[in-house]
Amino acid sequence: MLLEIVDVWKKYRNWILKGVSLSFKENGLVAIVGKNGSGKTTLLKITCGLIKPTKGEIKILGKDIRKNKNYKKNIGVMFHENILYEELTVKENLDFYAKMFGCMSDVAIDVFERLGLKKFMNERVGNLSYGWKKRLNFVRALINNPKIVLLDEPLSGLDESARVELSKILSELSNDKLVIFTSPSYPELECRVYTLENGILHESNVVNT
Repeated sequence: MLLEIVDVWKKYRNWILKGVSLSFKENGLVAIVGKNGSGKTTLLKITCGLIKPTKGEIKILGKDIRKNKNYKKNIGVMFHENILYEELTVKENLDFYAKMFGCMSDVAIDVFERLGLKKFMNERVGNLSYGWKKRLNFVRALINNPKIVLLDEPLSGLDESARVELSKILSELSNDKLVIFTSPSYPELECRVYTLENGILHESNVVNT
């Protein structure tokens, strides 16, 4: 089993997630659709271990992430927040993360070039627009060639050509990875769709093609 989300609940002032359970045995492309504030980001952050659920558990490759710290080498994540070092250049950021993970995967290099980032190699990240930073954060999520990729609204804030190219990349990645991404609306690409509403996750009978 690649990923198991087992009866996950999360409460702040109110319940954000209510008994969310999902399991994935194999690779594929999965969309979690919901309005702003529906709990999509919270669910992804719990799944990758950034925040703890009020109750429930996450298993990656069959092991509870609370008992197995090595799970991080199997996941790649991208959220709205820019976690790149803005005072460093694009190249310096990539070198830093490659050293941290001990590798620079071929898939990250390929995506870097396909998204048009090569021309910014010596540019400080702080000088890049939101859209270019987002592209680079996506590449960073792939540096360790993870088995599971978690992306928070990866298509938002990009121009049309970037959305089209990134949609193609997501579909291709899902051939040998489990790619889970959130979206405020039904995405226009072939994927398995779940909806999150009032803290409850439902599998949609819509499979985009």
